[in-house]
Amino acid sequence: MSMIRQVGVAAAATLLVAAVSCSSGPKPTADLAEAHTLVSQAEQSGAQQFASINLEAARSELREADQDAATDKPVLATRLAQEASVDAELALARTRSAKAEQALQQVNSGTATLRSESERQSNTPPPPMPPPAASQPPQFQ
Repeated sequence: MSMIRQVGVAAAATLLVAAVSCSSGPKPTADLAEAHTLVSQAEQSGAQQFASINLEAARSELREADQDAATDKPVLATRLAQEASVDAELALARTRSAKAEQALQQVNSGTATLRSESERQSNTPPPPMPPPAASQPPQFQ
């Protein structure tokens, strides 16, 4: 092989490697949209009160994913968007669990109140019967 041909092949190979390493993969649009939706759902469900750590992690990862998508880093943006989705789903699950636990406590409290009231009423003697009225024979006119 001639020297010029070897240089040309080497240059082509270098350009090919550079093109492959610099080429952007598929855009993370769907992953970002899903992550934004899940974070929004978590916020609306009250996750700030019940799962604030998970919600904040999801928000942070989503911000980074948005920045990476804007700076043409689709692989990193996709990974961060997926992590944000998982953290948002975890926040949603913990929020639902905490709300279910609160509802159970309210039901148990109501049941205890009803039970207590029922026992109180069953332990109280019935009110005394009024004395019979003095009966007078009916008067006919």
